[in-house]
Amino acid sequence: MSVLSVFDGSARALEIARVVTRYEWSFLSQLLNRGDAAETRLPQPQVLCQILIELGPVYVKLGQLLSTRPDLLAKDYIDALSNLQADVPVEPWAQIEPLMREALGQEVDQAFGQFEREPIAAGSIGQVYRASLHDNTPVAVKVLRPGIEQLVQEDGRLLRKIASLASATALGASYDLEGLADQVLQAIGRELDFRVEAGNTLKLQGILGRSKFVPNGSLKVPNVVPALSSQRVLVLEWIDGHNILGEEAKAALTQHGSTIDAATKALLGAFVEQYFVEGFFHADPHPGNLKVDGDGVITLLDEGMVGMFDPRSRTTLLDLVLALINQDGARATDLLVQLAPPPAGVKVDRRQLQSQLQQLIASSFSKPLQELNFAIFLAELLQLANKVGLRVPGTIGLFVKSVTNLEGVGGSLNPNFSFTAEMQPLVGQLLSDSMLLPKERMMQFGLDLRSFSIDAPRQLSQLLRRFSSDELVFSLQLEGLEALRTSLERLSQRVSLAILVASLLLSATLMASLAQQELLRTVSEGLFISATLFGLWLIVSLLRSGRSGRT
Repeated sequence: MSVLSVFDGSARALEIARVVTRYEWSFLSQLLNRGDAAETRLPQPQVLCQILIELGPVYVKLGQLLSTRPDLLAKDYIDALSNLQADVPVEPWAQIEPLMREALGQEVDQAFGQFEREPIAAGSIGQVYRASLHDNTPVAVKVLRPGIEQLVQEDGRLLRKIASLASATALGASYDLEGLADQVLQAIGRELDFRVEAGNTLKLQGILGRSKFVPNGSLKVPNVVPALSSQRVLVLEWIDGHNILGEEAKAALTQHGSTIDAATKALLGAFVEQYFVEGFFHADPHPGNLKVDGDGVITLLDEGMVGMFDPRSRTTLLDLVLALINQDGARATDLLVQLAPPPAGVKVDRRQLQSQLQQLIASSFSKPLQELNFAIFLAELLQLANKVGLRVPGTIGLFVKSVTNLEGVGGSLNPNFSFTAEMQPLVGQLLSDSMLLPKERMMQFGLDLRSFSIDAPRQLSQLLRRFSSDELVFSLQLEGLEALRTSLERLSQRVSLAILVASLLLSATLMASLAQQELLRTVSEGLFISATLFGLWLIVSLLRSGRSGRT
């Protein structure tokens, strides 16, 4: 793809070029010149954040998604991008009201008992208002910004072109930039439909409601008001509370028969269930999304960013975590390759991977568990996986981001908190209670057995039919076989030539010793000359091949 095809003269493309060049012309010039990996570099973390903020919601979402990929970026970039928020002006009520009227199917004052026209928060995707229902129940109302869909569509088109252009550089070839661009656009597409967040909230509500680690509803999510929610409007229960790390929150947690330690264990237990039992988890439990009310109840806000594991992936992830904790490098290597398989055509040196992984485990677990930062350990593990050629799924990055936030909250609440030490008994309890996977593994085994019982007779019948009709052909492909075949052919040619030279010399010798006529003596001399020339050519050829083999 050419540079001109990206910067195609559209006003938005020119605006992107203007913003980037104002902050980091060298980066753009290296990108456009397809610099090699040693030359092309990202702008400094804070500069990169400012560029993304000015570029708007799609690029802010790109930064937020990159903050979940410790396998791709260094820690200073991850820290900066984790706090990335769009700096956007508030849309006036005159532009919001007609959109709400259309989404609600009625006037705003008819749908709500009271509605405050000034937003309490404004983001790149939408704005949040405070209101109350007709029964005086306070609610929060999230509304999409006007024109956001068109802006996302235009920026998405340009982002795909930029990713394709960047993939042509040596630096970009090391990463799946086009795949990352697709992830960004899929994520922001889900955020443009508030019905997705409403569904996530209801699903997490059910998970927390049946959790064995959350006593008496001590951890919850806001209630959804489905009758007033739609694609462009989301109405949620209003949550009054304090940031979980504030002194008011700590006082509330201890005033109602609980302790900070109990609250931390309940929070961690609920997330362990989400990771390894449900395969559906809140991916951004940072302190701002954890509110504690006056009754000591913790509410988990903002269910827009979630991660999902299919049953096989979450069991593999659990096995990997247990293998890491048990310091079993060989098993951890096999499980890591299963969880993050390499792209087609890429061969991974498993022995090297196991050796490096064993070194990482040894250096990390040589210290007491209370001193082990599990999130940093996981980030280093993903960086190692990326370095050897494995392709880490985006959901694994969300898992690490969730663990990072959770470990940070736990450590701030309790200085003696250890994610690893606390997680071990929780996982053991899940296993002993049979909540985790005897049932699911039996179901998976049953499904696999059913598939095998259905497919095996047909496949066996085809195999026997091909045996009986002489149609079965075995194809054995060995690496390096073609080079070996070429070497053998060259060797056989030289052996044949050596035999020919020896035959000529022998014939010439016999003819010279027995020749009585001038003609035979002449032929004998000719054979000697031919044998000598062939012999010299063979020697030169052998010397050349030996020299090229050494180089």
